[in-house]
Amino acid sequence: MSAVVKTTSPPKKFQFVGGEVCLDFANTVGGKRGAATREYLNSYADFVSWCRQAGLVEDARAAALLSGAARRTGDSAAALHRAITLRETIYRIFAAFASGLSPEDSDLDRLNVELSAHLGRLRVGVAANRKKFRWTWADGGTALDDALGPIARSAADLLNCPLHLERVRQCDGATCGWLFVDGTKNQSRRWCVMSDCGNVAKVRRFRMKNRRRRSSKSTSLKTGAS
Repeated sequence: MSAVVKTTSPPKKFQFVGGEVCLDFANTVGGKRGAATREYLNSYADFVSWCRQAGLVEDARAAALLSGAARRTGDSAAALHRAITLRETIYRIFAAFASGLSPEDSDLDRLNVELSAHLGRLRVGVAANRKKFRWTWADGGTALDDALGPIARSAADLLNCPLHLERVRQCDGATCGWLFVDGTKNQSRRWCVMSDCGNVAKVRRFRMKNRRRRSSKSTSLKTGAS
């Protein structure tokens, strides 16, 4: 992975619709797993950009991570690989719950490996504005994979919150597999983004209805003619 730290193009603007950090991280793939997908974490810089937009790192820390990654390309490539491995683990765990299934023990084991690697270093710190709190690290956040700690912790917290866990859903979009926590009162949310997948489904239903109407009309005309 030679171009691990790409900074020439504008950073991608990620969407945060999952309701939990871990689900938003799982949603850094476009399309549906097992079919056509679009990878959004194509470089370590993409990963740092996501972490910054998710509120896991502040701007100064993000800049320091990118600077360190430029000097340690092997470490940044390894950190990106671990991030994607964790992401796919999280996806499989919660996609299973969304389908009414139990996650694989091997995936829970992988999550626990990340938890054990990071929890001992996690600390609660105060954000720059002194009004919010955020995760920090006992070592000052010098490791390029530090942000995996809060992501893994988010997944563990969700697994240990039955009320939220039973509301984990997967988008009904034909070409989407994003995960989210359904916060609606009647638990009726079906789409990751109504203005995106929801509207696509509406248009598809409308077109199918029109095709059936035209087909029925054509059949009726042929029957009448005979």
